Amino acid sequence: MKKLLTTFALFFMTITSTPAQADLVLGADVYRTFIDTSQEFDSYTESDYDTIAAVLGFDFNGVGIEGFYQMSDDVTNSHNFNSKTTAYGADFVLRLPTSEYLDFVTSIGYINYKLENQLRDLESDGLRIGVGFQFNFNKHMAIRAMYHYSALTEEVDNLKSINEISAGVRFRF
Repeated sequence: MKKLLTTFALFFMTITSTPAQADLVLGADVYRTFIDTSQEFDSYTESDYDTIAAVLGFDFNGVGIEGFYQMSDDVTNSHNFNSKTTAYGADFVLRLPTSEYLDFVTSIGYINYKLENQLRDLESDGLRIGVGFQFNFNKHMAIRAMYHYSALTEEVDNLKSINEISAGVRFRF
């Protein structure tokens, strides 16, 4: 019992002696979004969209949460149907330093996705996971590149999953 208490005390002193810093995170991302839809719905939508996103969150020593809102312009496909996308959600983000300037980044979170077109609007939500890298210019500014996969709920037959590649900037205050 004495060894357990000593180990716990040493662990607690190590955690409390490490300086903790919580930062506000502001960011913007550019996405290339690839949507997997059913074949019957393909003629009413485009398979890929260019989207932009605003990001707001908090970072606590490499562990954080980031909320996002992303949208695309209207896109006209080969069948002359217009469509656009919007999405919002939140990700838990983990940054693991690989060097002084480069971090490996993973995320897991929630996404609500809406695909609007002339026929009807589809809306679904689901789990979103991501992996990527972040280059830190200094402790206040970084650029990030990531891949995101969103597995949407089964409630919408026509909208199956979303793959996204993003690049963006993060500012920490």
